[in-house]
Amino acid sequence: DIIVGFPGETEEDFQATLDVVREARFTSAYTFQYSKRPGTPAASLPDQLPKAVVQERYERLAALVSEVAWAENQRLEGRTLELMVADQAQTGGRKDAELARMTGRAQDNRLVHFVPGHHEVRPGDVVEVTVTHAAPHHLVSDLAPVSYRRTRAGDAWEARQGRTEVRSVGLGMPSLGVPAPLPVSDAPACAL
Repeated sequence: DIIVGFPGETEEDFQATLDVVREARFTSAYTFQYSKRPGTPAASLPDQLPKAVVQERYERLAALVSEVAWAENQRLEGRTLELMVADQAQTGGRKDAELARMTGRAQDNRLVHFVPGHHEVRPGDVVEVTVTHAAPHHLVSDLAPVSYRRTRAGDAWEARQGRTEVRSVGLGMPSLGVPAPLPVSDAPACAL
């Protein structure tokens, strides 16, 4: 998190913040404008900055964060990343209905939109995708996944959807999973 415009912040202080962003090469950062909150210690500090100064500094910071993140994301074009697939209901649905893109997070938490290809990808499953396009705040893979791995997290998501079908693996072992519901009977459960 980076807050700009805290009381007493000088232009030199702000330039030091920009230097940290340039050197740290953040791929994302939550940036905020300081705002006076009644009852907080900072609200009574001297040297409160004018709103116009805070806004102007915030805009410069946001532009730099986007520039650095985009440059860092472009370095990943053509590379293969492992993603954990996100629950599309929690991320606003499929990113692009026409292409049926789904969303996942890379190991460093970068947001990646990808095409699932012929796989039945579920939230919690793991896919490996090749990055085809970079943007300041996300990556895109328009190619089918390089690999796909079903996970227990995906199984748990599927179970929460009310699906009772057990997908067995033919290893000579009995199938494990949630049994099918028993038929409903009109007979009383027990007679006294």
